Amino acid sequence: MGYNQITTMDISEIKRRAEHGESISSISKSLGYDRKTVRKYLRVIQSNPELKTSSIKKTLNRKLNGRPKEKQNILEAFKEEITGLITGHVVNSDNTNNSTGQNSKQTISSGNLKLKSAFEVICLKHELTGKLSYSSFKRYVRNNNIRNNSPKATCRIEVEPGSQIQIDYCKVGLLTDPAQDRRKTVYAFIGTLSYSRHKYVEFVYSQNKESFIQSHINMFNYFGGVAVTIKLDNLKSGIIKPDLYNPKINRAYAEMAEHYGVFLDPCRVASPKDKGIVERDVQTVREEFKKLVAINPLITIAEANSKIKTWATEIYGTKKHGTTHQEPYLVFKKIEQPILQRLPEEEYQIAQWKVAIVHPDHYIQVNKKAYSMPGDFIGKEVMVKVKHNTVSIYHNEELVKQHTVPLGNRQTDMNDFPEEMHHRLDTGMPFYLRKQAAAISLDFERLIHKILSPNAYINLRRAQGLVSLAKNYPKEIIELASKTALKNHPTVYPKLFKSIIEKHQQRINQTKQEKLNISEETSGFIRDMDYFTH
Repeated sequence: MGYNQITTMDISEIKRRAEHGESISSISKSLGYDRKTVRKYLRVIQSNPELKTSSIKKTLNRKLNGRPKEKQNILEAFKEEITGLITGHVVNSDNTNNSTGQNSKQTISSGNLKLKSAFEVICLKHELTGKLSYSSFKRYVRNNNIRNNSPKATCRIEVEPGSQIQIDYCKVGLLTDPAQDRRKTVYAFIGTLSYSRHKYVEFVYSQNKESFIQSHINMFNYFGGVAVTIKLDNLKSGIIKPDLYNPKINRAYAEMAEHYGVFLDPCRVASPKDKGIVERDVQTVREEFKKLVAINPLITIAEANSKIKTWATEIYGTKKHGTTHQEPYLVFKKIEQPILQRLPEEEYQIAQWKVAIVHPDHYIQVNKKAYSMPGDFIGKEVMVKVKHNTVSIYHNEELVKQHTVPLGNRQTDMNDFPEEMHHRLDTGMPFYLRKQAAAISLDFERLIHKILSPNAYINLRRAQGLVSLAKNYPKEIIELASKTALKNHPTVYPKLFKSIIEKHQQRINQTKQEKLNISEETSGFIRDMDYFTH
Protein backbone atom coordinates (compact mmCIF):
# COMPACT_ATOMS: atom_id res chain seq x y z
CA MET A 1 0.00 0.00 0.00
CA GLY A 2 1.06 3.58 -0.53
CA TYR A 3 2.22 5.57 2.48
CA ASN A 4 -0.35 7.55 4.43
CA GLN A 5 0.03 9.42 7.70
CA ILE A 6 -1.84 7.78 10.59
CA THR A 7 -3.88 10.05 12.89
CA THR A 8 -4.85 9.89 16.56
CA MET A 9 -8.47 9.24 15.63
CA ASP A 10 -7.40 6.28 13.49
CA ILE A 11 -5.32 4.85 16.36
CA SER A 12 -8.44 5.07 18.55
CA GLU A 13 -10.42 3.28 15.83
CA ILE A 14 -7.77 0.52 15.59
CA LYS A 15 -7.99 0.04 19.35
CA ARG A 16 -11.80 -0.04 19.31
CA ARG A 17 -11.98 -2.54 16.45
CA ALA A 18 -9.35 -4.81 18.07
CA GLU A 19 -11.27 -4.82 21.36
CA HIS A 20 -14.37 -5.78 19.37
CA GLY A 21 -12.50 -8.84 18.10
CA GLU A 22 -11.70 -7.81 14.53
CA SER A 23 -8.65 -9.40 12.95
CA ILE A 24 -5.64 -7.41 11.80
CA SER A 25 -6.52 -8.14 8.17
CA SER A 26 -10.07 -6.86 8.66
CA ILE A 27 -8.87 -3.65 10.37
CA SER A 28 -6.26 -3.11 7.64
CA LYS A 29 -8.86 -3.48 4.91
CA SER A 30 -11.41 -1.19 6.58
CA LEU A 31 -9.03 1.64 7.53
CA GLY A 32 -6.70 1.40 4.53
CA TYR A 33 -3.47 0.83 6.48
CA ASP A 34 -0.86 -1.85 5.90
CA ARG A 35 -1.18 -4.87 8.21
CA LYS A 36 2.34 -4.24 9.49
CA THR A 37 1.32 -0.72 10.53
CA VAL A 38 -1.82 -1.99 12.28
CA ARG A 39 0.17 -4.74 14.03
CA LYS A 40 2.82 -2.25 15.18
CA TYR A 41 0.27 0.03 16.84
CA LEU A 42 -1.63 -2.90 18.36
CA ARG A 43 1.58 -4.10 20.03
CA VAL A 44 1.98 -0.72 21.72
CA ILE A 45 -1.72 -0.64 22.70
CA GLN A 46 -1.66 -4.17 24.14
CA SER A 47 1.63 -3.72 26.00
CA ASN A 48 0.51 -0.36 27.46
CA PRO A 49 -3.26 -0.69 28.15
CA GLU A 50 -3.25 2.36 30.43
CA LEU A 51 -1.64 4.59 27.79
CA LYS A 52 -3.78 7.42 26.38
CA THR A 53 -4.57 7.30 22.68
CA SER A 54 -2.86 10.65 22.07
CA SER A 55 0.40 9.31 23.58
CA ILE A 56 0.65 6.06 21.62
CA LYS A 57 2.45 7.68 18.68
CA LYS A 58 4.97 9.28 21.03
CA THR A 59 6.00 5.85 22.39
CA LEU A 60 7.12 4.61 19.00
CA ASN A 61 10.79 5.06 18.14
CA ARG A 62 10.03 6.45 14.72
CA LYS A 63 7.06 7.81 12.80
CA LEU A 64 5.91 6.65 9.41
CA ASN A 65 7.77 8.65 6.78
CA GLY A 66 7.17 8.97 3.08
CA ARG A 67 8.75 6.07 1.26
CA PRO A 68 11.58 6.93 -1.13
CA LYS A 69 10.65 7.06 -4.82
CA GLU A 70 13.83 5.51 -6.27
CA LYS A 71 11.94 2.36 -7.30
CA GLN A 72 9.25 4.40 -9.02
CA ASN A 73 11.93 6.33 -10.92
CA ILE A 74 13.50 3.06 -12.10
CA LEU A 75 10.18 1.86 -13.50
CA GLU A 76 9.50 5.20 -15.22
CA ALA A 77 12.12 4.30 -17.84
CA PHE A 78 10.04 1.25 -18.84
CA LYS A 79 6.57 2.83 -18.70
CA GLU A 80 5.78 2.20 -22.39
CA GLU A 81 6.85 -1.41 -22.17
CA ILE A 82 4.92 -2.04 -18.95
CA THR A 83 1.81 -0.53 -20.54
CA GLY A 84 2.17 -2.85 -23.53
CA LEU A 85 2.63 -5.94 -21.34
CA ILE A 86 -0.51 -5.23 -19.32
CA THR A 87 -2.89 -3.72 -21.90
CA GLY A 88 -1.84 -5.71 -24.96
CA HIS A 89 -1.07 -2.62 -27.07
CA VAL A 90 1.61 -2.77 -29.77
CA VAL A 91 4.82 -1.08 -28.56
CA ASN A 92 8.28 -0.26 -29.90
CA SER A 93 11.14 -2.01 -28.14
CA ASP A 94 14.88 -1.60 -28.39
CA ASN A 95 16.62 -4.81 -29.46
CA THR A 96 20.37 -5.29 -29.43
CA ASN A 97 21.94 -7.38 -32.23
CA ASN A 98 24.49 -9.60 -30.51
CA SER A 99 26.54 -10.13 -33.69
CA THR A 100 26.89 -6.49 -34.69
CA GLY A 101 26.41 -4.84 -31.31
CA GLN A 102 23.99 -2.36 -32.91
CA ASN A 103 20.58 -1.36 -31.57
CA SER A 104 17.55 -1.69 -33.80
CA LYS A 105 13.88 -0.86 -33.25
CA GLN A 106 11.48 -3.78 -33.29
CA THR A 107 7.70 -3.63 -33.24
CA ILE A 108 6.38 -6.36 -30.97
CA SER A 109 2.97 -7.26 -29.69
CA SER A 110 2.69 -8.37 -26.11
CA GLY A 111 -0.63 -9.03 -24.62
CA ASN A 112 -2.79 -8.91 -21.54
CA LEU A 113 -0.34 -10.26 -18.99
CA LYS A 114 -1.34 -10.37 -15.36
CA LEU A 115 0.47 -7.94 -13.08
CA LYS A 116 2.60 -10.69 -11.54
CA SER A 117 3.68 -11.94 -14.98
CA ALA A 118 4.40 -8.43 -16.25
CA PHE A 119 6.52 -7.81 -13.13
CA GLU A 120 8.56 -10.97 -13.72
CA VAL A 121 9.12 -10.10 -17.41
CA ILE A 122 10.39 -6.62 -16.57
CA CYS A 123 12.73 -7.98 -13.89
CA LEU A 124 14.19 -10.67 -16.20
CA LYS A 125 14.61 -8.41 -19.24
CA HIS A 126 16.25 -5.56 -17.37
CA GLU A 127 18.11 -7.43 -14.59
CA LEU A 128 15.94 -6.01 -11.81
CA THR A 129 15.44 -9.27 -9.90
CA GLY A 130 16.07 -8.62 -6.22
CA LYS A 131 16.29 -4.87 -6.80
CA LEU A 132 12.55 -4.22 -7.09
CA SER A 133 9.60 -5.50 -5.07
CA TYR A 134 6.25 -6.59 -6.47
CA SER A 135 4.52 -4.05 -4.15
CA SER A 136 6.51 -1.20 -5.73
CA PHE A 137 5.55 -2.48 -9.18
CA LYS A 138 1.83 -2.64 -8.29
CA ARG A 139 2.03 0.85 -6.78
CA TYR A 140 3.59 2.20 -9.98
CA VAL A 141 0.89 0.59 -12.14
CA ARG A 142 -1.85 1.97 -9.91
CA ASN A 143 -0.39 5.49 -9.73
CA ASN A 144 -0.06 5.65 -13.52
CA ASN A 145 -3.54 4.25 -14.11
CA ILE A 146 -2.28 1.40 -16.28
CA ARG A 147 -5.10 -1.10 -16.63
CA ASN A 148 -6.38 -3.84 -18.87
CA ASN A 149 -9.54 -2.69 -20.63
CA SER A 150 -10.85 -6.19 -21.21
CA PRO A 151 -14.27 -6.93 -19.67
CA LYS A 152 -14.24 -8.03 -16.05
CA ALA A 153 -16.55 -10.50 -14.42
CA THR A 154 -18.69 -9.20 -11.59
CA CYS A 155 -18.69 -11.16 -8.35
CA ARG A 156 -21.59 -10.55 -5.98
CA ILE A 157 -20.46 -10.84 -2.37
CA GLU A 158 -23.10 -11.71 0.22
CA VAL A 159 -22.66 -10.90 3.90
CA GLU A 160 -23.82 -12.37 7.19
CA PRO A 161 -27.13 -11.24 8.75
CA GLY A 162 -26.80 -8.05 10.79
CA SER A 163 -23.28 -7.37 9.58
CA GLN A 164 -23.74 -4.43 7.20
CA ILE A 165 -25.92 -1.44 6.33
CA GLN A 166 -25.27 0.42 3.09
CA ILE A 167 -26.39 4.07 3.02
CA ASP A 168 -26.71 6.75 0.36
CA TYR A 169 -28.25 10.17 -0.35
CA CYS A 170 -30.00 11.04 -3.58
CA LYS A 171 -31.99 13.94 -4.99
CA VAL A 172 -35.57 12.87 -5.72
CA GLY A 173 -37.51 16.02 -6.67
CA LEU A 174 -39.30 19.11 -5.33
CA LEU A 175 -41.97 19.68 -2.68
CA THR A 176 -43.65 22.77 -1.26
CA ASP A 177 -42.46 23.55 2.26
CA PRO A 178 -45.46 25.05 4.15
CA ALA A 179 -43.15 26.61 6.76
CA GLN A 180 -41.43 28.76 4.11
CA ASP A 181 -44.21 28.70 1.51
CA ARG A 182 -41.88 27.82 -1.36
CA ARG A 183 -40.70 24.86 -3.38
CA LYS A 184 -37.61 23.14 -2.05
CA THR A 185 -35.35 20.32 -3.22
CA VAL A 186 -36.04 16.99 -1.51
CA TYR A 187 -33.33 14.38 -0.84
CA ALA A 188 -33.81 10.76 0.14
CA PHE A 189 -31.68 9.17 2.86
CA ILE A 190 -31.60 5.42 2.15
CA GLY A 191 -30.25 2.75 4.48
CA THR A 192 -30.40 -0.83 3.21
CA LEU A 193 -29.53 -3.92 5.23
CA SER A 194 -27.22 -5.90 2.93
CA TYR A 195 -28.47 -9.33 3.99
CA SER A 196 -32.28 -8.98 3.98
CA ARG A 197 -32.46 -5.96 1.59
CA HIS A 198 -34.99 -4.35 3.96
CA LYS A 199 -34.57 -0.59 3.79
CA TYR A 200 -35.15 2.62 5.71
CA VAL A 201 -36.05 5.68 3.62
CA GLU A 202 -36.39 9.26 4.89
CA PHE A 203 -37.09 12.35 2.79
CA VAL A 204 -35.29 15.49 3.98
CA TYR A 205 -34.72 19.06 2.82
CA SER A 206 -31.06 19.25 3.89
CA GLN A 207 -27.89 17.22 3.47
CA ASN A 208 -25.93 18.91 6.27
CA LYS A 209 -24.18 16.85 8.93
CA GLU A 210 -26.88 17.42 11.57
CA SER A 211 -29.58 16.08 9.26
CA PHE A 212 -27.28 13.25 8.17
CA ILE A 213 -26.63 12.08 11.73
CA GLN A 214 -30.27 12.49 12.77
CA SER A 215 -31.31 10.26 9.86
CA HIS A 216 -28.90 7.60 11.17
CA ILE A 217 -30.46 7.82 14.63
CA ASN A 218 -33.96 7.53 13.13
CA MET A 219 -32.80 4.55 11.04
CA PHE A 220 -31.41 2.69 14.06
CA ASN A 221 -34.66 3.27 15.96
CA TYR A 222 -36.67 2.08 12.94
CA PHE A 223 -34.68 -1.15 12.61
CA GLY A 224 -34.68 -1.63 16.37
CA GLY A 225 -30.95 -2.33 16.39
CA VAL A 226 -27.59 -1.65 14.77
CA ALA A 227 -25.54 -3.57 12.23
CA VAL A 228 -21.83 -4.11 12.76
CA THR A 229 -20.68 -1.97 9.80
CA ILE A 230 -21.99 1.01 7.83
CA LYS A 231 -20.90 1.14 4.20
CA LEU A 232 -21.15 4.76 3.07
CA ASP A 233 -20.28 6.98 0.15
CA ASN A 234 -17.82 9.88 0.46
CA LEU A 235 -20.54 12.36 1.42
CA LYS A 236 -19.28 15.64 2.89
CA SER A 237 -21.75 15.20 5.75
CA GLY A 238 -19.83 12.14 6.91
CA ILE A 239 -16.42 12.22 5.20
CA ILE A 240 -14.47 15.49 5.37
CA LYS A 241 -11.74 14.36 2.96
CA PRO A 242 -12.32 11.41 0.62
CA ASP A 243 -9.11 9.46 0.18
CA LEU A 244 -8.23 5.91 -0.87
CA TYR A 245 -5.97 5.31 2.12
CA ASN A 246 -6.91 7.87 4.74
CA PRO A 247 -10.47 9.26 4.57
CA LYS A 248 -11.09 12.00 7.16
CA ILE A 249 -14.34 11.24 8.98
CA ASN A 250 -16.46 14.06 10.39
CA ARG A 251 -15.90 14.19 14.17
CA ALA A 252 -19.59 14.29 15.10
CA TYR A 253 -20.30 11.39 12.75
CA ALA A 254 -17.41 9.32 14.14
CA GLU A 255 -18.61 10.04 17.66
CA MET A 256 -22.12 8.90 16.76
CA ALA A 257 -20.71 5.66 15.34
CA GLU A 258 -18.77 5.01 18.53
CA HIS A 259 -21.88 5.71 20.65
CA TYR A 260 -23.85 3.03 18.78
CA GLY A 261 -20.91 0.63 18.49
CA VAL A 262 -20.95 0.61 14.68
CA PHE A 263 -17.90 0.73 12.39
CA LEU A 264 -17.69 3.08 9.42
CA ASP A 265 -16.40 1.73 6.13
CA PRO A 266 -16.12 4.51 3.48
CA CYS A 267 -16.20 3.40 -0.14
CA ARG A 268 -13.44 4.19 -2.58
CA VAL A 269 -13.79 7.46 -4.48
CA ALA A 270 -15.93 7.13 -7.63
CA SER A 271 -16.59 3.43 -6.93
CA PRO A 272 -20.38 2.98 -6.68
CA LYS A 273 -20.05 -0.81 -6.95
CA ASP A 274 -18.58 -0.83 -3.45
CA LYS A 275 -22.15 -0.31 -2.21
CA GLY A 276 -24.06 -1.70 -5.14
CA ILE A 277 -27.03 -2.87 -3.05
CA VAL A 278 -28.12 0.62 -1.98
CA GLU A 279 -27.10 2.14 -5.33
CA ARG A 280 -29.75 0.01 -7.00
CA ASP A 281 -32.31 1.22 -4.45
CA VAL A 282 -31.74 4.86 -5.48
CA GLN A 283 -33.62 4.38 -8.75
CA THR A 284 -36.44 2.51 -6.99
CA VAL A 285 -36.93 5.16 -4.28
CA ARG A 286 -36.75 8.06 -6.74
CA GLU A 287 -39.43 6.44 -8.89
CA GLU A 288 -41.63 5.80 -5.86
CA PHE A 289 -41.33 9.46 -4.82
CA LYS A 290 -42.44 10.57 -8.30
CA LYS A 291 -45.47 8.29 -8.01
CA LEU A 292 -46.42 9.81 -4.64
CA VAL A 293 -46.24 13.33 -6.08
CA ALA A 294 -48.19 12.30 -9.20
CA ILE A 295 -50.99 10.90 -7.03
CA ASN A 296 -51.02 13.90 -4.65
CA PRO A 297 -49.19 17.02 -5.97
CA LEU A 298 -49.82 18.82 -2.64
CA ILE A 299 -48.30 16.06 -0.51
CA THR A 300 -46.14 17.26 2.42
CA ILE A 301 -42.76 15.81 3.33
CA ALA A 302 -44.20 14.33 6.53
CA GLU A 303 -46.93 12.55 4.56
CA ALA A 304 -44.38 11.33 2.02
CA ASN A 305 -42.22 9.89 4.81
CA SER A 306 -45.19 8.06 6.29
CA LYS A 307 -46.18 6.54 2.93
CA ILE A 308 -42.65 5.51 1.94
CA LYS A 309 -42.27 3.52 5.19
CA THR A 310 -45.57 1.76 4.51
CA TRP A 311 -44.36 1.01 0.98
CA ALA A 312 -41.05 -0.41 2.30
CA THR A 313 -42.80 -2.89 4.61
CA GLU A 314 -46.12 -3.73 2.95
CA ILE A 315 -45.38 -3.48 -0.78
CA TYR A 316 -41.65 -3.69 -1.57
CA GLY A 317 -40.95 -5.72 1.56
CA THR A 318 -43.48 -8.44 0.68
CA LYS A 319 -42.31 -9.04 -2.90
CA LYS A 320 -39.57 -11.53 -3.73
CA HIS A 321 -36.26 -9.75 -4.29
CA GLY A 322 -34.74 -10.21 -7.73
CA THR A 323 -31.37 -11.29 -6.33
CA THR A 324 -32.17 -13.15 -3.11
CA HIS A 325 -35.57 -14.45 -4.27
CA GLN A 326 -36.90 -13.83 -0.77
CA GLU A 327 -39.23 -11.27 0.79
CA PRO A 328 -37.00 -8.53 2.35
CA TYR A 329 -39.31 -7.60 5.25
CA LEU A 330 -40.04 -11.23 6.16
CA VAL A 331 -36.31 -12.11 6.16
CA PHE A 332 -35.63 -9.00 8.26
CA LYS A 333 -38.24 -9.87 10.91
CA LYS A 334 -37.40 -13.57 11.17
CA ILE A 335 -33.61 -13.66 10.72
CA GLU A 336 -31.87 -10.30 10.75
CA GLN A 337 -33.63 -8.15 13.34
CA PRO A 338 -33.16 -10.61 16.24
CA ILE A 339 -29.36 -10.60 15.82
CA LEU A 340 -28.84 -6.85 15.34
CA GLN A 341 -26.81 -5.17 18.07
CA ARG A 342 -28.98 -3.68 20.78
CA LEU A 343 -29.52 0.06 20.89
CA PRO A 344 -27.75 1.94 23.72
CA GLU A 345 -29.89 3.02 26.66
CA GLU A 346 -29.48 6.71 25.81
CA GLU A 347 -30.04 8.17 22.37
CA TYR A 348 -27.08 10.04 20.90
CA GLN A 349 -27.15 13.83 21.27
CA ILE A 350 -25.92 15.51 18.11
CA ALA A 351 -22.89 17.68 18.82
CA GLN A 352 -21.37 20.52 16.84
CA TRP A 353 -17.60 20.62 16.39
CA LYS A 354 -16.00 24.04 15.95
CA VAL A 355 -12.44 25.34 15.61
CA ALA A 356 -11.59 28.34 17.82
CA ILE A 357 -8.58 30.46 18.75
CA VAL A 358 -7.86 31.43 22.35
CA HIS A 359 -7.63 35.24 22.28
CA PRO A 360 -5.34 37.42 24.44
CA ASP A 361 -8.20 38.11 26.85
CA HIS A 362 -8.36 34.36 27.70
CA TYR A 363 -11.64 33.80 25.82
CA ILE A 364 -12.75 31.80 22.80
CA GLN A 365 -15.78 32.77 20.72
CA VAL A 366 -18.25 30.03 19.77
CA ASN A 367 -21.79 30.57 18.43
CA LYS A 368 -21.67 34.24 19.53
CA LYS A 369 -20.82 33.29 23.13
CA ALA A 370 -17.49 33.68 24.94
CA TYR A 371 -15.88 31.03 27.17
CA SER A 372 -12.79 31.55 29.32
CA MET A 373 -9.61 29.52 28.94
CA PRO A 374 -6.38 29.24 30.99
CA GLY A 375 -3.54 31.55 29.96
CA ASP A 376 -1.36 28.64 28.77
CA PHE A 377 -3.57 28.27 25.69
CA ILE A 378 -3.52 31.89 24.51
CA GLY A 379 -2.92 32.00 20.75
CA LYS A 380 -3.51 28.26 20.29
CA GLU A 381 -6.15 26.57 18.16
CA VAL A 382 -8.63 24.34 19.99
CA MET A 383 -11.49 22.05 18.98
CA VAL A 384 -14.82 22.83 20.63
CA LYS A 385 -17.62 20.31 21.03
CA VAL A 386 -20.98 22.02 21.55
CA LYS A 387 -23.98 20.12 22.87
CA HIS A 388 -27.36 21.36 24.07
CA ASN A 389 -26.12 22.60 27.44
CA THR A 390 -22.38 21.88 27.59
CA VAL A 391 -19.26 23.06 25.77
CA SER A 392 -16.17 20.82 25.84
CA ILE A 393 -12.83 22.20 24.66
CA TYR A 394 -10.03 19.94 23.36
CA HIS A 395 -6.39 20.58 22.55
CA ASN A 396 -4.32 17.84 20.88
CA GLU A 397 -7.24 15.41 21.29
CA GLU A 398 -7.34 15.93 25.10
CA LEU A 399 -10.15 17.57 27.07
CA VAL A 400 -8.75 20.74 28.68
CA LYS A 401 -11.87 22.73 29.65
CA GLN A 402 -15.61 22.30 30.03
CA HIS A 403 -18.33 24.95 30.44
CA THR A 404 -22.09 25.03 30.65
CA VAL A 405 -23.79 27.11 27.95
CA PRO A 406 -24.62 30.50 29.56
CA LEU A 407 -27.92 32.33 29.35
CA GLY A 408 -26.01 35.49 28.50
CA ASN A 409 -23.07 36.01 26.17
CA ARG A 410 -20.18 34.98 28.42
CA GLN A 411 -19.14 32.12 30.69
CA THR A 412 -16.18 32.87 32.97
CA ASP A 413 -14.16 30.68 35.29
CA MET A 414 -12.13 32.97 37.56
CA ASN A 415 -9.56 30.19 38.03
CA ASP A 416 -8.53 30.77 34.40
CA PHE A 417 -7.18 34.20 35.41
CA PRO A 418 -4.11 34.38 37.72
CA GLU A 419 -4.53 36.43 40.89
CA GLU A 420 -1.86 38.93 39.89
CA MET A 421 -3.74 39.97 36.74
CA HIS A 422 -5.34 42.97 38.44
CA HIS A 423 -1.81 44.31 38.93
CA ARG A 424 -1.02 44.16 35.21
CA LEU A 425 -2.60 47.44 34.20
CA ASP A 426 0.80 48.86 33.32
CA THR A 427 1.80 46.17 30.81
CA GLY A 428 0.64 44.76 27.51
CA MET A 429 -2.76 45.49 26.00
CA PRO A 430 -4.26 47.05 29.20
CA PHE A 431 -1.47 49.66 29.27
CA TYR A 432 -1.93 50.35 25.54
CA LEU A 433 -5.67 50.95 25.99
CA ARG A 434 -5.11 53.28 28.98
CA LYS A 435 -2.55 55.24 26.96
CA GLN A 436 -5.01 55.66 24.06
CA ALA A 437 -7.77 56.71 26.48
CA ALA A 438 -5.51 59.32 28.15
CA ALA A 439 -4.82 60.90 24.74
CA ILE A 440 -8.57 61.47 24.33
CA SER A 441 -9.55 62.61 27.83
CA LEU A 442 -8.39 62.29 31.42
CA ASP A 443 -11.86 61.30 32.60
CA PHE A 444 -12.07 58.74 29.82
CA GLU A 445 -8.76 57.25 31.00
CA ARG A 446 -10.25 57.06 34.51
CA LEU A 447 -13.24 55.19 33.07
CA ILE A 448 -11.02 52.65 31.23
CA HIS A 449 -8.92 52.21 34.38
CA LYS A 450 -12.08 51.48 36.36
CA ILE A 451 -13.21 48.84 33.85
CA LEU A 452 -9.83 47.08 33.85
CA SER A 453 -9.11 47.35 37.58
CA PRO A 454 -10.95 44.22 38.84
CA ASN A 455 -8.99 42.10 36.35
CA ALA A 456 -6.69 43.41 33.67
CA TYR A 457 -7.96 40.92 31.07
CA ILE A 458 -11.45 39.77 32.00
CA ASN A 459 -12.99 43.06 30.76
CA LEU A 460 -10.44 43.66 28.01
CA ARG A 461 -12.93 43.40 25.15
CA ARG A 462 -15.29 45.86 26.82
CA ALA A 463 -12.45 48.37 27.20
CA GLN A 464 -11.43 47.83 23.56
CA GLY A 465 -15.00 48.51 22.48
CA LEU A 466 -15.13 51.81 24.41
CA VAL A 467 -11.79 53.01 23.02
CA SER A 468 -12.81 52.19 19.44
CA LEU A 469 -16.12 54.01 19.96
CA ALA A 470 -14.50 57.11 21.46
CA LYS A 471 -12.35 57.66 18.36
CA ASN A 472 -15.48 58.49 16.34
CA TYR A 473 -16.57 61.52 18.44
CA PRO A 474 -15.10 64.89 19.50
CA LYS A 475 -12.96 64.83 22.63
CA GLU A 476 -15.23 67.33 24.41
CA ILE A 477 -18.24 65.05 24.13
CA ILE A 478 -16.21 62.00 25.27
CA GLU A 479 -15.12 64.02 28.32
CA LEU A 480 -18.74 64.83 29.23
CA ALA A 481 -19.89 61.25 28.58
CA SER A 482 -17.05 59.83 30.71
CA LYS A 483 -18.00 62.06 33.66
CA THR A 484 -21.62 60.96 33.40
CA ALA A 485 -20.66 57.28 33.19
CA LEU A 486 -18.30 57.50 36.18
CA LYS A 487 -20.90 59.30 38.27
CA ASN A 488 -24.11 57.41 37.44
CA HIS A 489 -23.22 53.94 36.08
CA PRO A 490 -21.22 51.33 38.05
CA THR A 491 -20.96 49.10 34.94
CA VAL A 492 -20.41 50.58 31.49
CA TYR A 493 -20.72 48.69 28.20
CA PRO A 494 -20.08 50.08 24.70
CA LYS A 495 -23.81 50.18 23.93
CA LEU A 496 -24.57 52.19 27.09
CA PHE A 497 -21.60 54.51 26.54
CA LYS A 498 -22.76 55.21 22.97
CA SER A 499 -26.21 56.11 24.30
CA ILE A 500 -24.67 58.58 26.80
CA ILE A 501 -22.54 60.15 24.05
CA GLU A 502 -25.53 60.62 21.75
CA LYS A 503 -27.57 62.28 24.53
CA HIS A 504 -24.79 64.81 25.20
CA GLN A 505 -24.36 65.41 21.48
CA GLN A 506 -28.10 65.98 21.06
CA ARG A 507 -28.17 68.38 24.02
CA ILE A 508 -25.27 70.44 22.61
CA ASN A 509 -26.89 70.63 19.17
CA GLN A 510 -30.18 71.72 20.71
CA THR A 511 -28.45 74.47 22.72
CA LYS A 512 -26.80 75.83 19.60
CA GLN A 513 -30.14 76.02 17.82
CA GLU A 514 -31.75 77.90 20.72
CA LYS A 515 -29.21 80.71 20.62
CA LEU A 516 -30.61 84.00 19.26
CA ASN A 517 -29.16 85.67 16.22
CA ILE A 518 -27.28 88.81 17.52
CA SER A 519 -25.95 91.64 15.35
CA GLU A 520 -22.29 92.61 15.39
CA GLU A 521 -23.07 95.92 17.15
CA THR A 522 -24.93 94.15 19.97
CA SER A 523 -22.30 91.46 20.38
CA GLY A 524 -19.78 94.18 21.22
CA PHE A 525 -21.60 94.80 24.51
CA ILE A 526 -21.58 91.11 25.56
CA ARG A 527 -19.30 90.29 28.53
CA ASP A 528 -18.34 87.09 30.33
CA MET A 529 -19.69 86.45 33.84
CA ASP A 530 -16.25 87.10 35.32
CA TYR A 531 -16.47 90.73 34.12
CA PHE A 532 -19.32 91.46 36.54
CA THR A 533 -17.74 89.84 39.60
CA HIS A 534 -14.94 92.39 39.92
